[in-house]
Amino acid sequence: MPEQTTEQPAPEPTANQVPRLIVTWLVVTAPLAYGLFQTVKGVVPLFAE
Repeated sequence: MPEQTTEQPAPEPTANQVPRLIVTWLVVTAPLAYGLFQTVKGVVPLFAE
């Protein structure tokens, strides 16, 4: 008796998923970039003469 697999192929991305993906990346990267900028801005005076 052959084994049956329940794996399904990954769905192809549709046109409406691309804007959602872009917005999601912006929501994540914008605060991250701001936090990194603020961190670097605060650390630079510690190492500057």
